[in-house]
Amino acid sequence: MTERDRQYAIQIGDDAWIEFIDLDGRYAQAIDIDAMLDGLWPLICRLETHCVAGCCGMDAYDFTREGVATALLELDRAHMHAACMGAKAAVTAATSDVLTSATMNHVADKRVFLQLLDHLDDCITAQDCAGT
Repeated sequence: MTERDRQYAIQIGDDAWIEFIDLDGRYAQAIDIDAMLDGLWPLICRLETHCVAGCCGMDAYDFTREGVATALLELDRAHMHAACMGAKAAVTAATSDVLTSATMNHVADKRVFLQLLDHLDDCITAQDCAGT
């Protein structure tokens, strides 16, 4: 991944990233998914630790396994897992391949959002979420 691509990638570990998928010519197709993430907001809000999304977009969030583990300390994992499964189903069924979240200040290919939801669910369901 080039440094330019990493600028738009989502960091999920020290050297782990969800790679950016080019959106050239597709931005007008974007649909907002904030309502689809409804049950996940308690987790997502707790991950907004580096800055605020309005300023830094996805870079405001700590999506590392350790960051998610810390955020989950105050949340019910079963509830978060169910919310994540619901969000994945809704995002998968979305009518566009370009999705945006006004709250997270981000626009991405549907596959990027699905990879992020898979990562979050992996962290939620892991016995030792802070593990490698």
